[in-house]
Amino acid sequence: MAKSQSSQTGSDEPRLLSLLEGRPCPYCRAGELEQGVYKGNQAVVCGNCETPHAQLW
Repeated sequence: MAKSQSSQTGSDEPRLLSLLEGRPCPYCRAGELEQGVYKGNQAVVCGNCETPHAQLW
């Protein structure tokens, strides 16, 4: 049962990153969130202050 829950969540993860991409950074307010890599994981980080907002592992 846990496997099916994991696989359902896994298919939505890239969508989460794309939903956050392009939003203004709430920390520095000067940057915009963009997809990238943070500590080796797929992530959305601020292009200005480099603060991660979501990462997948």
